[in-house]
Amino acid sequence: MSNVHAPQTLYDKIWNSHVINPKDNGLALIYIDRHLVHEVSSPQAFEGLRLAKRRVRRPDCTLATVDHNVPTSIRAETSLESLVTEPESRAQCIALENNVREFGLAYFGLTDRRQGIVHIIGPEQGFTLPGTVCVCGDSHTSTHGAFGALAFGIGTSEVEHVFATQTLLQTKGKNMRITVDGTLPPGVTSKDVILHIIGVIGAAGGSGCVIEYAGSVFREFSMEARMSVCNMSIEAGARAGMIAPDDVTFDYLRGRPLAPKGEAWDRAVAYWRTLKSDEGALFDVEVNISASHISPTVTWGTSPQDVVPITGCVPDPTTVIDPLKRSSVERSLAYMGLTPNTPMQEITVDKVFIGSCTNSRIEDLRSAASVVIAAGPDVKVPPSVHALIVPGSGLVKSQAESEGLATIFRRAGFDWREAGCSMCVGMNPDSLAPNERCASTSNRNFEGRQGAGGRTHLVSPAMAAAAAITGRLTDVRKLMNPESGVNFSTTTSKVDLSSGPGFPTELVLPPPSSNVSPATSTPQDVPAPAESATPVAEKFTVLTGLAAPMHLRNVDTDMIIPKQYCKTLKRTGLAVGLFYYLRHDASTGEPIDFVLDQPPYNTANILVSTGENFGCGSSREHAAWSLKDFGIRCVIAPSFGEIFYNNLMQNSMLPIKLPMAVCEALADDAKGGLELQIDLEKQEIRRVHGETIPFTADPFRRNCLLEGVDDIALTMLQGPLIDDFEQKRSANWPWLDGFGYKGKKILVAAEKKANLDW
Repeated sequence: MSNVHAPQTLYDKIWNSHVINPKDNGLALIYIDRHLVHEVSSPQAFEGLRLAKRRVRRPDCTLATVDHNVPTSIRAETSLESLVTEPESRAQCIALENNVREFGLAYFGLTDRRQGIVHIIGPEQGFTLPGTVCVCGDSHTSTHGAFGALAFGIGTSEVEHVFATQTLLQTKGKNMRITVDGTLPPGVTSKDVILHIIGVIGAAGGSGCVIEYAGSVFREFSMEARMSVCNMSIEAGARAGMIAPDDVTFDYLRGRPLAPKGEAWDRAVAYWRTLKSDEGALFDVEVNISASHISPTVTWGTSPQDVVPITGCVPDPTTVIDPLKRSSVERSLAYMGLTPNTPMQEITVDKVFIGSCTNSRIEDLRSAASVVIAAGPDVKVPPSVHALIVPGSGLVKSQAESEGLATIFRRAGFDWREAGCSMCVGMNPDSLAPNERCASTSNRNFEGRQGAGGRTHLVSPAMAAAAAITGRLTDVRKLMNPESGVNFSTTTSKVDLSSGPGFPTELVLPPPSSNVSPATSTPQDVPAPAESATPVAEKFTVLTGLAAPMHLRNVDTDMIIPKQYCKTLKRTGLAVGLFYYLRHDASTGEPIDFVLDQPPYNTANILVSTGENFGCGSSREHAAWSLKDFGIRCVIAPSFGEIFYNNLMQNSMLPIKLPMAVCEALADDAKGGLELQIDLEKQEIRRVHGETIPFTADPFRRNCLLEGVDDIALTMLQGPLIDDFEQKRSANWPWLDGFGYKGKKILVAAEKKANLDW
């Protein structure tokens, strides 16, 4: 473990303590302590292991569940096959069950009362712990940073990398601190705080950064409120969000099934108390916000940065000076069906969704129920509104029922559901129809995110409950009754599952049988991969071709490929879904005139975007796969969503960051039908009139692309270094070695190999 004596930020401390092998330009091989797995981003990763005859290195540090595809209606059936009726969704769920059996992973299946959204069950079980590096094939892994963990989403190729090596190759980001001090006004919750922050700094405001949230407001938040804030860090473009652990953190974790016990607990807490930014630690970016400036907040557009106070109005694009931003506002208003200057409280809703990994914990449900109580015993959800309440896990559902919350919701006309991602992503039966408008506690309001043509307004659980009762976006403060003693904030109530159903500890799936495949052999049985560094991926050297121009800001991954095309077990065949709702009408399915369907751009192998933050949003690697399947090998943009940027390189594709003015010039070349030549060896773009434009690429990634090398194989050559790190890790942090669900420690001791460098 590294010992750095200069003042360090919380991020610095966790990063430095997890570096196994530093490389040049900030790239490092870092160790992963916790890996969460779900059914959408894992099938291709498991298949990669199987084809390479590799095992999961640390089953004891891996936890899997199904969440994205599962139905949330009452589950009368008892088998996954009968519960999940949609064929492609069922195939992904069955594939996960088969894979966890084959590779010997802990798993909460659909009929397990612990099943739920992956970012709910990790903290709930004590699998998420301070000081750890936690990853998942899901962009909202930043949720776990609320515990003082470095937690971030990864793509499927990186999921496979963690499976095989328990490490990742990462470039250290910048330190950003957002401080919110003061007292929040009545009716303002953690969701309003993070929406306000994103509105202030923008959807790309945290690009290249890990955000530490500091100040009195976050100190006073409960763990559940902190998780909601960190959850949406990715919506500000950040790699991760973190809050230093304290007594609130420790009280939450104490006694949970996978948290340390006894002497190990005392030792862990002593270490966790050191996890805070040192006095004098330097931050690259500082943002300070007064709590008194934050109001109950709602989104109006198709990006989480499109926010106004609920007392505000729909913006007027004619007041926006920048033409690209003005065009973006006009596009959003057209999609949302809104007229400029309309008061937000005059906007009626068709559906209300309370759930998602942002707001489906017990405190969120308590907050929503308090609004229903304050509105009065006779108040009902109007017939024009369908209001869904979807708990984040089976345990949250049980506790809400034991506290009487479910009864409150049902009596008021809410639809009480089973656990799952539900309408947040719309990969299951819960979705919006074209032009339906929803007040949603989820994290994204992208075009089509909750259903093709669906219109989403992001709000807090309290605001969502108010909208359900009134049938329109409503200032929740109008329903607040000071004499009732009801508090709509999620900052005061303490979660105590022991007062509800308790923590079940039984295994659901049996341990792997003795006739397992080579991929699940014990570490001592796994030979070093033969010819590990031989080229196995497609090379990228010089690319010559036509570029297709795009003039959109914040092109998100849901826009690149809608979620229905992510229900696949393969990496190919996805070109049909590429920019589907830019190429087809959401209501009729009829083709729309789009650049990639116009000759000669229908044969383009380069994409030039003049808008920033290309590929923001989800970690789903399907966005990269769909571009590659179409024939795109290089994407040029002013800036990228970081996970998407990594996913391109993992698929032998080259992302290039250039100033916006240069991107605009290259887009003009594309409009004129002029070819570009991308030379990765020389790191330059050559235009037809002779000008060369230099660009930079990470040396290691560049070499992998030039040579077509599998970076998993290269990492496995670092086996001795990883072994040595694991031994020190077990000595320093023994509580991180998995104890499973039967109290039996899973031993990991990899065979020593020759120390070879990359």
